[in-house]
Amino acid sequence: MMSTLAMPLTSVHAFADSFAPHIMTARPPTPADPAHLSELIEHYCSPEWKELLRERNTVLTFRTGEHIFRSGDHADRMFMIARGCVKVTAKLTSDTERIIRLAGDGEVLGHRAIGDEPVYAATATALTATEVNSIPMPLFLNTLKANGAFCYQFLLFFAEDMRRLEQQMRDLSRLDVTGRVARVIKLNMDTFGFDVKQPGKLAFTLSRRDIANAAGTTYESVIRTLAQLHRRRIITLAGKEIHIRNAMALVKLISH
Repeated sequence: MMSTLAMPLTSVHAFADSFAPHIMTARPPTPADPAHLSELIEHYCSPEWKELLRERNTVLTFRTGEHIFRSGDHADRMFMIARGCVKVTAKLTSDTERIIRLAGDGEVLGHRAIGDEPVYAATATALTATEVNSIPMPLFLNTLKANGAFCYQFLLFFAEDMRRLEQQMRDLSRLDVTGRVARVIKLNMDTFGFDVKQPGKLAFTLSRRDIANAAGTTYESVIRTLAQLHRRRIITLAGKEIHIRNAMALVKLISH
């Protein structure tokens, strides 16, 4: 991790933009339109608290493979990804970890550690060079206490986040290998999006081993399944990269 850099004071909109430069909306987010934390801060915190959050924010940079935080560490900060790709892993057994979440630009990390004894329950690792905004946890908790509308919207945000995780776990338990691999590819697609210069190409493609881990299968099964999806013209393989050719067919593999 590189040294921290205090974020300069800016206007309210520049503050929100610095937290999530690509996802600002003109209207307040709703549960049906899942929000990023920066949007909730922008729309539901008072000007005084937004100013304080700006002053206390620091920017941290991480190289590929570096941990942003580790499971079991004291949760002293909340994080929002400014730019980059991150995987979140949790221990299933003493010697087995599973990817439970992917996170990209604008998304929050560390919020599941909130509690009387804040401890990170998972490990967040940078998949690419990643820049995050960091807010002290005590300040974030005080922001919740002082801004009732923000606290309520954050509760909805948290509940929706947990619902998506539970749905993901249910999908992985009921699907066959092809469906589970398709589910991970769709998660990859939804989280990181597409390359702006090559339509259909994933902006970032998980490694085959990470796909296997997230899908709860073997590396060999992933290689076979990707080859099968390629032959069916649902995806195209180009070296380590994946191009989506038929997103609807991909979704059908998950809905069966």
